[in-house]
Amino acid sequence: ALGFPLDTAALSGTADARVAIAIYDIGRLDLVFIAPMSEEKIMATEFFKSKEQFEATELPDGTTYYRHEVEADRGRQKQVLVFAALKGRLILATSEPLLLRAITNINGKSRKDRLWDDPSFKTLSAMVNPHFATVWVDQAKLNDDYYFKHYWLMHNVDQLQAIRACMFDLELKEGQWIERREFLSTAKDARKSLPISAAEIARLQAQIPADVPFLKVESLNDDPSLTAALIHETLLDRPAGEQKQSGKYWSWEGYGDDEFYPVEPSDSQNDDRYSYLSPEFDSLIDDPHDAKTSQPEKPGENPLRNELERQFAARLQESIAPARPLAAVVATNPMTIAGPLFVEFRRIAILPLQIPTSLNRQVLEEAIAKAAQSRLTVAGPSVDLKWVDRGQNDRSWRELELPMLGWHFCYTLRGRDLLIANSPELLSAVLDARKQPATLAEQSAPSLDDLTIIRLDQRKPAFDEIVNRLDGEGKKQRQAAADQTDKASRRTSEEFFSGNVGSLLDVASNVSRIEIKRSSSPNHLHEEIDFIFK
Repeated sequence: ALGFPLDTAALSGTADARVAIAIYDIGRLDLVFIAPMSEEKIMATEFFKSKEQFEATELPDGTTYYRHEVEADRGRQKQVLVFAALKGRLILATSEPLLLRAITNINGKSRKDRLWDDPSFKTLSAMVNPHFATVWVDQAKLNDDYYFKHYWLMHNVDQLQAIRACMFDLELKEGQWIERREFLSTAKDARKSLPISAAEIARLQAQIPADVPFLKVESLNDDPSLTAALIHETLLDRPAGEQKQSGKYWSWEGYGDDEFYPVEPSDSQNDDRYSYLSPEFDSLIDDPHDAKTSQPEKPGENPLRNELERQFAARLQESIAPARPLAAVVATNPMTIAGPLFVEFRRIAILPLQIPTSLNRQVLEEAIAKAAQSRLTVAGPSVDLKWVDRGQNDRSWRELELPMLGWHFCYTLRGRDLLIANSPELLSAVLDARKQPATLAEQSAPSLDDLTIIRLDQRKPAFDEIVNRLDGEGKKQRQAAADQTDKASRRTSEEFFSGNVGSLLDVASNVSRIEIKRSSSPNHLHEEIDFIFK
């Protein structure tokens, strides 16, 4: 319709060194594009060279803009493409009212219709030094937008209600990309924060071996319940979310009338009608799901599990709270192992204690034993779990053996640091690791709420070896099927984990590690994400 393709080349060729793009409606994709440039370059753009395709309109102040109606969304919507040149700027928009408002702003005749007049934008602009690209988001408006609520990939719109506005800045430096994020939150989201000093973060980080692919240093905010949850997730897998159940128990109303009668035989001479029961009779008659049972039986779960986990949390707080842990570093190391359970996630938590002498070890061991009992199918308290002393390379720790599950919970106190792990191997590696200086991408702020490090250079043992076991049988079957077909008709199809998910990591193949730093203050959150290249 325009006489030339509206593509990246047509747009990028219009800008000298900088450009601004604003999206006002993410459903219709109404936008305004403004590029400062010289008069000669403006006249040389595809828009002005093809202006005979547009309808010219002159405003009372002498400004001329050009308008062309187009069909969008495969003809289901009518939109316009309008552009103008004004005071050394090329202005392009997909909405005539938006273009006119931009012209009014540039001419200085508007009254508080500029983005700069927004208090949140003004506040965040003072916090950000622009680099390669800077993005402003009015999150409060997005939270009420139909398309955003229904098409936002993460489906966590409720969690975003506490954010008023945000600004992101992307900077390219030697060997890394840096993304800085500034968030303004609502007054309701104001929280007490006990940040961790940069020196303490460096000390904790240096205790984790360099081949561990994931670690996180976080503030515990002097919250005993948060400490208990962190230790619970270190020792045990996170509990699966409970699915919402509705209705009543087994109901005969879930079956139709025809499902209560035998199938009529096709042979009319056979009078033994009841020898031809429906083939679905045995599989459906006692099926609680088919009968729309609201709460199907869950075989094998310890009926005392909830009570044991409640006791674990209470006893753990009793044992650790007096020692006052204010921070923790948590590390996870996925490992492939032999056998049907071909992978285990080894985890360790290191908690620096302000008053290590106040740690009650006996109560701590009792608490961890409660967590272990909650995962057994034995309903009574008769299971006698014992702690034993273990050691290796002049290192010692206490260990709870669970031979029936193949688990080994262990802990030790080194100086003022409490180390708790679900793997003696990882605990031993941490105890034997030489303390190396922290290798953060750049000097951190004086203090942080948390630091997360993802080491993508450890992809092979942490991801590839695991998903290759997952996809192993599928690959064999696909290869066998391919060998039986004509080579000319073969079509490559990647497996889900090693192919589709793995391809996402291939995009970041040049990234060695990612560091996520976060700090907060009342009504404000700062994040910095560093992508460090190999």
